[in-house]
Amino acid sequence: RGGAAPEGRRTAMARLATFCLAVGLAFLAVNVFFFAATGQPRRAAGGALKAPVGGKVTRELKAGETPPATRHEEGGGEGREEDVEDDDGRYRRAKMDAYLAQRTAQCDKGAGGWQSVDMTQRGIFNTYLYGDRTVKPESGYPDLEMYVGMQACETFDEGAGEESGWQIYRFGPMVGVGGSDWHQVWLHPIPHPEQAKFITGKVTGPVDERGNFLGHPPIYSHHVHVEVNGVQHCIEAHGDTTCSEEKGGDACYLRSYPEGYGLPFDAEGKGDFLSLNFMLNDLREFPAPPMVFYQEVALKWSAREDVKPLSLQVSHMSPGYHHPFSTTLVTKRPSFLWSTSKWLVDGNVVISPQDQFPWFHTHRKFCGAAWVFAATPEELGLTTDLLQVVDDNSHPDQPTGESDLVWNPPESEDPIASLLRRVGESEAGLASLRCWLAGSEEEKVLEHVNATDASSAYPEAWRQNWIEGWYDRAGEVHCDEWSFKSGDDITVVTLNGLDARVPDLDLYT
Repeated sequence: RGGAAPEGRRTAMARLATFCLAVGLAFLAVNVFFFAATGQPRRAAGGALKAPVGGKVTRELKAGETPPATRHEEGGGEGREEDVEDDDGRYRRAKMDAYLAQRTAQCDKGAGGWQSVDMTQRGIFNTYLYGDRTVKPESGYPDLEMYVGMQACETFDEGAGEESGWQIYRFGPMVGVGGSDWHQVWLHPIPHPEQAKFITGKVTGPVDERGNFLGHPPIYSHHVHVEVNGVQHCIEAHGDTTCSEEKGGDACYLRSYPEGYGLPFDAEGKGDFLSLNFMLNDLREFPAPPMVFYQEVALKWSAREDVKPLSLQVSHMSPGYHHPFSTTLVTKRPSFLWSTSKWLVDGNVVISPQDQFPWFHTHRKFCGAAWVFAATPEELGLTTDLLQVVDDNSHPDQPTGESDLVWNPPESEDPIASLLRRVGESEAGLASLRCWLAGSEEEKVLEHVNATDASSAYPEAWRQNWIEGWYDRAGEVHCDEWSFKSGDDITVVTLNGLDARVPDLDLYT
């Protein structure tokens, strides 16, 4: 009734059915879609989703070898397996290489270099709370207060006349001993680039004492929120920020806006300000040799007048006027949930797959796929009478609540087939589909990592005591060209369920 969907789009959703049958179960859901919008339309790169084939990538550390997907060395290619990278991976690593070269030349070796920031003198609120392996989410935040230092360095792009560059911060030191120990830090305000008129990119990742980025594992970035004027999530990183090796690995800690675009930031007139809070976990098996690390945060800035301004809209599932529920706990078996919001202005979605725009944050072990529609849930046939309280997932420290509502499709039907049928017969129809994401062999949302030990085969602490398992990766969002008017509707639908490859254990997210 909403018009027939293009054949390619219908085929893409049908192919997803194979994946979703294999996906299985789920615990906690945190689903956030990030859109960059502007008045200038950009056409999406073509290509339909491909069905996964159930394979895995196994990264195994060998004696004396640095794994390419877990550490990004200065200067480029040592230890990398270039033959497995695709065009997206090479593009993203090239951006990270350029950042590292600039940081090395102007911070590590340059005349200005790193400067220690006296946070007390500058009036910067700062708190670092540490919790060992015995601190779990149900018992609250860690409460052992520790010292955190701050270093800063400003770099300038070559040939740009000091009109663009990076403002780089490094926080620490922190010492991890494994067991998912907690490192929670808050800072406000953090020094901003004094000439900035736009923020055009960011780097947010843990580094070792030499400034080499550490991947996931050994460090899990539960969240890194650079708040702009108090707004969270507009500049962020989470545990699914790093990509699979083919798609760039830890180079995905760097995410910049498409060339020529930037988020407006008035460092002088309006007095825009930045705050930071982050929480990191050392995922190595306890007891692990002490590992010293830092959190690096860098903001790409520009003072050029020809940068095109964009806005960021974060669609975050939370209680709303039309749908008064906020699902936190989801079923272990496959089920759906959705959230809805509206565009606040007229515009166009900025689409640049290589730059990871738009992007989607979730906990990948518990979310198999996501779709974004230009319609309300009711127009998609997703009505509140379908929702039921979660009935197969309970934990003493996080009981199921009345707001934990999901749609359980008929067990006799493939879950994606159920969604495809319901949306296809709805008022809006499949023609309202705008963006989608699902894991596949080419576009992994989970990557297998082998275990390591503390023997001489792994001489550095960060490489020791890794736990074998499946680790979150960013995946790839695909979008069709999307223009909208203020007040137009957005609905995000996710398939949740604990991935069949992941043990049904006490998983914390």
